[in-house]
Amino acid sequence: MAPFALGQDANEAVEAAEPPLWFAYQEEIELSTLLNTCVHALDITLEYEPESVLGFVTIRSGPGLSTAELWALTNRHLTAQDLACVQSPGERGLSIVPLSEAANRARLEEGGLEDAKAGYVRVLRTLRNADPSSVSDALRNVLVSQGSEVNAIPATSQVVVSGLAPQVAEALRVVDALDEAGGDVAVESVAVKHLSPTALATLAERVSTAQEKAGKAPAEGSLLANLNTQSVVIVAPPGEVDSWKALLEEFDRAESVVTGHYRPRRFSLGETAQLIEETVLADRGMEGAPVGKLVQDELTGTLIVTATWSQQEEIRGLLERLEATPAESRRALRSYPVKHRDVAELLDILRDLLDEGGLLDETEEGDDGGGSAPVEGVSSPLANVGGSRVVSSADSGGMGVTLTQDTGTNRIVAVGSPRVLDQLGELVAQLDLQSPQVLVEAMIVSLTEAQTLDLGVELQKAFRRDDLFFRLQSLFGLGSPDPSATSLAQVPGTGFTSVVLDPGSFGGVIRALATVNDGRSLTIPKVLVNNNEQANLNSILQTPYTSTSLSTSTSITSFGGTLDAGTTIAVRPQITEGDMLLLDYSVALSAFVGESADASVPPPRQETSLSSVATVPDGYAVVIGGLEIETEGDSTSKLPLLGDIPLIGSLFRNESTSTSRSRFFVFLRCSVMRNKLFEDLKYVSRQDLDVAGIETGAPEVRPLIMR
Repeated sequence: MAPFALGQDANEAVEAAEPPLWFAYQEEIELSTLLNTCVHALDITLEYEPESVLGFVTIRSGPGLSTAELWALTNRHLTAQDLACVQSPGERGLSIVPLSEAANRARLEEGGLEDAKAGYVRVLRTLRNADPSSVSDALRNVLVSQGSEVNAIPATSQVVVSGLAPQVAEALRVVDALDEAGGDVAVESVAVKHLSPTALATLAERVSTAQEKAGKAPAEGSLLANLNTQSVVIVAPPGEVDSWKALLEEFDRAESVVTGHYRPRRFSLGETAQLIEETVLADRGMEGAPVGKLVQDELTGTLIVTATWSQQEEIRGLLERLEATPAESRRALRSYPVKHRDVAELLDILRDLLDEGGLLDETEEGDDGGGSAPVEGVSSPLANVGGSRVVSSADSGGMGVTLTQDTGTNRIVAVGSPRVLDQLGELVAQLDLQSPQVLVEAMIVSLTEAQTLDLGVELQKAFRRDDLFFRLQSLFGLGSPDPSATSLAQVPGTGFTSVVLDPGSFGGVIRALATVNDGRSLTIPKVLVNNNEQANLNSILQTPYTSTSLSTSTSITSFGGTLDAGTTIAVRPQITEGDMLLLDYSVALSAFVGESADASVPPPRQETSLSSVATVPDGYAVVIGGLEIETEGDSTSKLPLLGDIPLIGSLFRNESTSTSRSRFFVFLRCSVMRNKLFEDLKYVSRQDLDVAGIETGAPEVRPLIMR
C-alpha cells in the first residue's frame, strides 16, 4: 500500500468543482517519498540530492489534504530541516537548496504569485503611495518564520518580500492595504487567546460590515490572520486601531462547552478516537483554549466528546468525511503476534466465531450509512452508526474478513474492516495468555513380604532275598544318597540338611528351610505439563515369549511377542479459582503373578485400574490407590497311609508352607508453576540436580567472617 493515495471521493469532488483530497496511510513517511508524491500531484520537475532529504516526517491527514495543502505541508517540513524549494532564474524546473541560500537563488517574481510554483518565493512589489521603509518595518510583524526577509528599495519605491509562498501572499495583502492608505497606516498584531485567528478575524470583519448596514460608520482597515503566531494583524489608520482591538477583545472569548455522542460506523472506535484527539482536540497553543475531553464507551461503541461548538463542528465534518469513504478503501491489513499459544489452534477459534456470526456490527443490517442523529444537547446533525454483518473468509460478502496464519513468525494475518479487526485484536490479546504450568509428581511404592517353610524327609532301603534285590524309596526331590554308595554324596539345595547312610543297606536325608523376604520398591517420576493438558507417566516391563510351529517333520520355535506389565498414569490438571486443581486421572497397575505353563505361552497377568476426578489444593498430595494382594499356601507330599501315622508319619512326608503379601501405593502431587521466568521450577528442581551431580551455574554463597 502506497504511503499516499488520492481520496476515493475524488470523482464526486470533481463534479462539485472541489479539488481532490490526499490521505496518508502511514504516520511516518520518508521525506523523499513526500517530495515524489508532490511531483506527481503538481506535474513539476524537481531536482535534489537524495542524501540531503533523508529522514522521516509525521503526517496525519485527518479528513484529507488538498494538493495545495499537501505542497504547503511539504515545504514546511523542508524549512524545518533548513531546506527550501526554489525556482532559479532562467530554469523551468525546481530545486532543493539550503534555506540560508534560498533568498539569493530564488528568482524574482514581479507583481504577484500567479506564476510561482516553488515553495519559497521572492516577490517585487512597486508602491504608489506608501513609503518602502515604513512598509518594510510593518511587514516584519507578519513575516516571522525562519528564512523570511523584507528588503526596502527607496530609490524605486519598491519592496522585496521573500519566504514561503503562503506567508508571502499574506504579506502582500498587507502591502496592498498600506499602499492604498497612502502610508498613514498602522500595523499591529493582537494575540488571540480563545478562538482561532481565522475565525476571529472573519467574525470581526462581518460585525463591522453589519454595523455599516445598521447605519454606523464601519471601522477602516482590514484584519489578517497570522496562524504562525496565533494572532490577528490589524492594518488600519492609527485612529482606528483601538476600535479594532476593542472589537477583537469583545469576541475573543471562550466558547461554551457541550457534550456530543458519536458512534463511528466505518472505522474502529479506537482509531476514530485517536484521529479526533490528534486533529481536533489537540492543544493549539492558545492561552486558556479548551482542549476538550474524549471518552470511549466500549459498551455501546460510542465516543463521548466534551468540547466547544466549533470543535464539535470539526468533529462532525471529520466523521462525515470518514463515513463517505467507499468500502474498498476501508479494508485494512493487520497482523497479530501469537506468543503463548499454537497459532493454528487460535486461528480455528477466530474462524469459528466469524462463521457463527460472533462478531457483528452494532447497527441494523442494510443501513447504508446515510442517516444521522443529533448529539444529545447539541442541535447540529452528527454522525450515527450503520453497517452490515461481518462474514468469515469462506463467505463472498464484500464486508468479509480474511484470516490466515504465518507459521514462520507465529502470527495471524487479517484483512477486513478496521472495526472488526480492532475487536479481533482485543480478542487475541485476551486469549493469547501465558498459561500456568503444573508440575506433576507421582510416587509409586511397592511393598512385598514373603515367608516360606519347607520340612521333608527322604528314605531309601536296599536289601536282598536269595536271588532278588529290593529297593524301597520315599523320594521328594531332596537328593537322598544311594545306599549302594560307600561314601556320603553332596546333597544339593539350601537350608538345614542331615544325611544318614548305611552303605549297602540304608540311606536317608532330612531337610528344613525357612525363608523370609521383605522388599520395597520406590519410583518417583516427574513431568511438567501445561494447564488443562494431559500428562502421562508410564513404567512398563515387557516380557517376551516364544511361539512354536509344528509340521509333519519339523518343529520351529520363534519369537512370539511381548506382554506388558507395569504402571500407567494419566493426569489432566486444570487450575481453578483460588489455586485449586481439578485432577482428571486414571491409574492402571499390572503385574505377572505366576510362571507360564509353557515357554510359548505368556505368563499370567493381573491388572487393576482406577480413574476419577478430584479437586485438591495446590501442592497437596493425593493417595490414588492402595492395592494389597495376600497369598497363603500349604503343600504336603506324603506316602499313602504311612504319611498319616501320627508322629511316625513325619518320616514319610514333605511339607511346605508359604505366605506372601504385596502392597502398591500411588501418590500424586500437582504444584502450580506461575513464574514467567520459571524461578519456582528452578527451585523445586534444585534438589534433583544436586542428586544427579549437575551444576546449575549459580554462584555458591559462602559466609564471610568479619573481624
